[in-house]
Amino acid sequence: MRIIGGRYKGYEIKMPKRIRPTSGLVRESIFNVIGNSIYRVRVLDLFCGSGAMGLEALSRGAKGATFVEKNKRVVKILMENIKKLDCSHVNVINMDAMRFPLDARYDIIFADPPYDRGYPERIIKKFSKFGKIIVIEHSIRETLDVGETRRYGDTLVTYIWNL
Repeated sequence: MRIIGGRYKGYEIKMPKRIRPTSGLVRESIFNVIGNSIYRVRVLDLFCGSGAMGLEALSRGAKGATFVEKNKRVVKILMENIKKLDCSHVNVINMDAMRFPLDARYDIIFADPPYDRGYPERIIKKFSKFGKIIVIEHSIRETLDVGETRRYGDTLVTYIWNL
């Protein structure tokens, strides 16, 4: 998998085994919807896996990113990706994303939790007041009654705008 746009465009991201990465098509679509809102913002990447969403945001002009991932082996790969790209202004938190204590507001919150486990609604309840834009990737079997939703095959992306 590669970074799609910005200053790191074309860099290959190392992917952990047994995770479901956000496809390039879906990432590109998300950043097209967000547009210039990514420039000079702070992002929170929950259930981050390889860090593709946060790294893409940094590549496109975000000023900082916090990555939250509970799997220690996956965090190790994330750290390798961050080091390879020589990213600055990043924090990596090794913990369950749903236990992440929010003490600051983020401009954009990305969440790509495991599918079909009821996470999207819980994410909205916990995190929606802490982000100007919330982007949740989820299964078509987990519909939400809030925000704007777009479909990409078996994946839905829901955007909640708290501007």
